Amino acid sequence: IENAVTMTKEGFSIANIKKFLNNEIDEAVEHPDVILNIICKYYGVHPLKVKGRDRERKFVIARKMFAYFACIKNGMIQEDVALILRKQRTVLVHYIKSIHDYLSINDEETIRDVENINKLLIKKSIK
Repeated sequence: IENAVTMTKEGFSIANIKKFLNNEIDEAVEHPDVILNIICKYYGVHPLKVKGRDRERKFVIARKMFAYFACIKNGMIQEDVALILRKQRTVLVHYIKSIHDYLSINDEETIRDVENINKLLIKKSIK
């Protein structure tokens, strides 16, 4: 949380977010399926449901987090992530902006989830 608070003071630019995430990650998880599976396991949902049209909150949050981590942390092209989620790129832009907005207002649940998922991704990349 301290890192997120520091980042809030500096601003939530893409560069600062990458800097924040790179401080804790030695190497990127390269395959998007790994990211999706870790996030789905964290939220207790099936990847096919996340890729589907279900608008239940837990599936939408998992989609948003996947978009955020795939594009921001892993540097994937938005169009590629949109194809994985079976969404239009503009929807993906909204997902990422939504996570940025929650982080910018210090939403405790979002900060906790981002930090916990980040830790899971770090563990996966170390193995």
